[in-house]
Amino acid sequence: MTKRSARSTRPKDGRSLGMRITERFLPIFGPAQLGRHDADGRGVSDAERERDQELRTRFERVTGPDGRSYVVEHTD
Repeated sequence: MTKRSARSTRPKDGRSLGMRITERFLPIFGPAQLGRHDADGRGVSDAERERDQELRTRFERVTGPDGRSYVVEHTD
C-alpha cells in the first residue's frame, strides 16, 4: 500500500496557492474598501475639490441599453 500525499487528495479548483492564502485571510481582514474623499476624519484639499468639480462637469454617467452604466465626455 502506498501513502498518498495531501496534495493528491486536495480538490483541483484552479486557484493558485497565493489566491488560496489570500482568501483564508479575508474573514480576518475583510475585503479592500474604498472610502469617500469627503468623509469625516479626513480633510479635503482645494485641489481635490477642483478636480472633482472638473470631472463632474466634463463627464457624465450614461446607462446603456443593456443596463450597464459608463462615463462619457460631454461633446458640447
